[in-house]
Amino acid sequence: MKRTLSVPSLLFFFAGLLCLACLAGCAVFGETGGEVDATREDVYVHTVEWSGETLPMIAQWYTGNKDNWKILAKTNPNISSDRLVVDDQILIPFELVKNNKKMPKEFLSTFSVKSPAGLKKSSSKTKQAVEKKEEFQPYGPK
Repeated sequence: MKRTLSVPSLLFFFAGLLCLACLAGCAVFGETGGEVDATREDVYVHTVEWSGETLPMIAQWYTGNKDNWKILAKTNPNISSDRLVVDDQILIPFELVKNNKKMPKEFLSTFSVKSPAGLKKSSSKTKQAVEKKEEFQPYGPK
């Protein structure tokens, strides 16, 4: 018995094939570093890829100034600025972007946050006091 394909079944087959091709294309082209948010044309999108990324780090890489993290925090009210999670999407206002290249993992190890100006460096006396507290001290009379 010879089986023939009807026009509706052919249309259904090609529609399914078209959907698969679109999905495959989205998967391939969606793997870029930063993207322009299609719903907002005024921002650049950074996707957190590694644990340890911080808003100051992201601000330093893309804007050239780590202090812009405050602006990023205001631009991203739904993101916890002290706990970025892999796959979080950070919106960066275009007017701040000076570097639109994907942030490399190596940048995490080179980035360091300087201590705030109001904090004093610990003196050797302070270090000695901390070391003494860490020694075992028995309770009760000596």
